[in-house]
Amino acid sequence: MSSSPSKTFHAAARSKADRPAPFSIRLSADERAYLERKAGNRPLGRYIRAKLLGDAETRRKAARVPAIDYAMLGQVLGVLGKSELATHLCLLAAAAEAGRLELAEQDRAALKDACEDVREVRALLVAALGLKSGGGS
Repeated sequence: MSSSPSKTFHAAARSKADRPAPFSIRLSADERAYLERKAGNRPLGRYIRAKLLGDAETRRKAARVPAIDYAMLGQVLGVLGKSELATHLCLLAAAAEAGRLELAEQDRAALKDACEDVREVRALLVAALGLKSGGGS
């Protein structure tokens, strides 16, 4: 991870501070209900903006960046490690290579691919968590 969560938070806070203050308006319950009915499944703010400014003023929808759940990623990495899936796959592959396990060439290749897939998943999880890989499986 190149920047700390604190730096990321402060950078995001600064960028939000540069935006103009929102405009608010008080509505009665009946007025709000009427506007919500007119808006249908559109967000109320977008409906009101379109009515006030016309369709010429269209805002681009912000791309949603999924939140990173570091705890969940850590759990996934932990389960992957506890399962010893990579170790067992590598043992099977080694037994197949040594001739102790009879496998067709296609199955042997699939087993090697599975070993590589597990290594790649582990590497991606380690990178996503900002950890240094300790090698191993």
